[in-house]
Amino acid sequence: MIRIFLISLLLLITNLAQCQVSDTLRVLFVGNSYTYFWNLPQTVEAMAVSADFPLIARKSTAGGTNWRQHWEGEKGLKSRQLIEQGNWDIVVLQNHSRSTLDSLDQFMEYGEKFINLVKSTGARPVLYETWAREHNPLTQKDINEGYHALAQKYNIEVVHIGELWHYALQQRPGLRLYDPDQSHPSTIGTYLTASAFFTYFTGKRADGLPKRVSTTDRDGELLYLSIMSEEDAEYLQMVVDTMRKEENE
Repeated sequence: MIRIFLISLLLLITNLAQCQVSDTLRVLFVGNSYTYFWNLPQTVEAMAVSADFPLIARKSTAGGTNWRQHWEGEKGLKSRQLIEQGNWDIVVLQNHSRSTLDSLDQFMEYGEKFINLVKSTGARPVLYETWAREHNPLTQKDINEGYHALAQKYNIEVVHIGELWHYALQQRPGLRLYDPDQSHPSTIGTYLTASAFFTYFTGKRADGLPKRVSTTDRDGELLYLSIMSEEDAEYLQMVVDTMRKEENE
C-alpha cells in the first residue's frame, strides 16, 4: 500500500514538473553585443518574473558578429547546435547593425537559412530590428526596410526596436539611449529594448514594470540588472505601450 502511494506521488510530482516546463516560454537570442550589452536576455527574463510570467531567456552571442558567422560557427559560436538541441519556443534573430546597409544580399541569404532552421525545430523565428547609429539616424529607414522585407518574404514577425528607439528620441531628443560610442545601448536603451521584448513575449503592458530590475546569483545574492529613475522608467514604458497599441490597430 505504501509502495503504491509512493509511486503515485512520484508520478504526480513528475507530471507537475512536466507541466511547469511546458508552461514556461523558452527564448533564445542569437546576436551580438546589441543583445548582450547590459544583459538584455536576463533583463527580459527578470521583467517576466516580476509579472509572474514563466520565461527562460538564453543567448548565443559574440561581439561584432553577423548571421553568416553564426551559421559557420566562427568565434566559437554554436548557434546552430543550440537552436537544434534547445527545445526553444522562440528564437530571436539579431544581425549586425550595418548588415542591411552593407550586405543586404547576405542579410537575406543567411536570414533565410536561420529562419528555415528555426522552423524545422518547431520553434518560432522572430526578427530583432536594430537601431541606427546615433550620428546617422537617417539610415533607420534602410534598416527597417531590410528587416521588413525578410519578415514579409517568410511570413514571420519583427520586434520593431529600431523604430521604437526612433520614436522615443523624437519625443525626447535628450534621452540617453546610446552608450558614449554612439552605437551600443546605454542602460536606458537596454531597458527600453527589454520592455519591448517583455510586451511581445507576454502580451502584457509595459506600464508598471519595476524601475529596478533585479535577479539573484548562484548564491542567492541580489543583483540589480537595471536601475532607472522613475521619470525615465515611466516614459520608456509609455513609449512601448503606445507603439504596441499603434501596431495592433
